[in-house]
Order: sequence, then structure tokens, then C-alpha cells
Amino acid sequence: MVDKPGAGEPGASSGADRSVSELLSDATGNLSRLVRLELRLAKLEAKHDAVRIGKGIGEFLAAAVILHIFLILLSVTAGFGIYEIFGLPAWASLGIVTLFYLLVALVFVLVAVINFRRRQGLARTAVTSSRLMAIIRGEVRPPKGGATAVTDTEEPAEAPAPSGR
Repeated sequence: MVDKPGAGEPGASSGADRSVSELLSDATGNLSRLVRLELRLAKLEAKHDAVRIGKGIGEFLAAAVILHIFLILLSVTAGFGIYEIFGLPAWASLGIVTLFYLLVALVFVLVAVINFRRRQGLARTAVTSSRLMAIIRGEVRPPKGGATAVTDTEEPAEAPAPSGR
């Protein structure tokens, strides 16, 4: 008899006829071992990917810090360039650069507000989930031809009324 499920040769008998319960026991043991091994493999792969993602995020953060320092130094350089070229006071030259960044920030805020106002929420999800709950409660019958496609421009079609046969 095989001590461990899956340890014997495939297709080889253990010398004696085995009962159905023994075969079923071996099959369930092999299946549970297979599931455990698959889960272990998935965990190892996920851990490997998480390490790589973490390293990538760290590299992006380092680049962002360096780019931020670069932008600060470029801004100071632009301010002093305006000071030298136009002969303005230093405070006015640096103020012009600061106002430029303020205008850029305001443009981003305006675009963000416009995008937030365009959002529609979960309209289609609310419709389909309320229909699903009505079907589960037995208030509505599901369509016979399957679910109908919902486009962005139209409301979902109502389920056809059941025929009274």
C-alpha cells in the first residue's frame, strides 16, 4: 500500500486490489496536496512580485525626490536669470517664477474639478444589482435570451414580459 498519496508509480497497483474507499482516500489526498502546492507556488510568486514592485516604487520615489530638487534649483536659476536679463529686483524676479508655479497649480486644480464633475458614479452597477436583487426575490424574471448589452448612451432594456401560456 502507498504510504503517501501520489508517492507510487502512476497506474501501478500496490500488489493487492484496493477498495473504492482507499482509492477515494488517495484521490482526495492527492487533490489536497495538489491544492496546497498550488497555493504555496502562488504565495511564492506573489512574494516575488511584491518585492519587485516595492523596489520599483522605491526607485520612482528616489527619482521623484531628485526631480523635485532639480525643479527647485531650476526655479532659482530662472529667477536669477530674469534678474540678470531684465534688471528687475531679485525679489520681483523670484516672485515672477513663484506666480508662474501658482498659475500652473491653478490649471491643475481646474482640470481636476472638471474631471470630478464629469464622474457618473456607479449608475450601471446600481441598475444591474437592483435587478439582480429583484430576480432573487422573485419579483422579476430574468430575460430568456440572456443579458442584454448596455451601452453608454442608452438605459438598459427592460426584461420582456412573460407570456401567459
